[in-house]
Amino acid sequence: MTDFRERVFAARDQSALKRLASRIPGYGGYLDKEMRRDADKLLREHIAAYLEQQRRSLTEFQQELLGGGGLKWMDDVDRVQKKLQLLGDRLRTAVYGYAGWFDAVTIREDALNALYDYDTSLMEDAEQVEAAVKTFGKAVLDQGDVRGTLSALRELLDSLLEKVDRRRDVLIGAVPAAEAPATEPAPPAGGEVPPVTPTNEL
Repeated sequence: MTDFRERVFAARDQSALKRLASRIPGYGGYLDKEMRRDADKLLREHIAAYLEQQRRSLTEFQQELLGGGGLKWMDDVDRVQKKLQLLGDRLRTAVYGYAGWFDAVTIREDALNALYDYDTSLMEDAEQVEAAVKTFGKAVLDQGDVRGTLSALRELLDSLLEKVDRRRDVLIGAVPAAEAPATEPAPPAGGEVPPVTPTNEL
């Protein structure tokens, strides 16, 4: 591991990076080897698979709801399922392969830490989705507030979709801006152009 990576791991020992590595098998190993592209893909696939589990749970609760005479809620549940599907698809297929991030030798340490914090918040939001799906399921089984719990789940998914879309900006921010190209030297004061030494012509 490079000195830079050692400093980052030491600084983040008990925070976002450690939490991500503990939740996602193999994630820390990729970072140890600086395989950023593989680590990024693993993260996205892990969250997508986690959300797919919640979509399947939601389908089971939908069947319970339908069996209990909740036909009027089917369209609303279908829309929430589609949001979950969209989230998973966007995570799996998003073009996060930003060359500056995966190929840069130098990465801003503060921005790298910000990305780890952001990824941790995405993982925590996905876990909140699980809690919201369970709350909806309890409302279905107990004939509780189906409307309210479904609305809360939908709002949570909308927020998560926005965060997934904004992640690219956080990722790009970890790479220092390219240096501006060198410009031609300015002419001397007074606007005079130095004389050109004539050459012999054939």
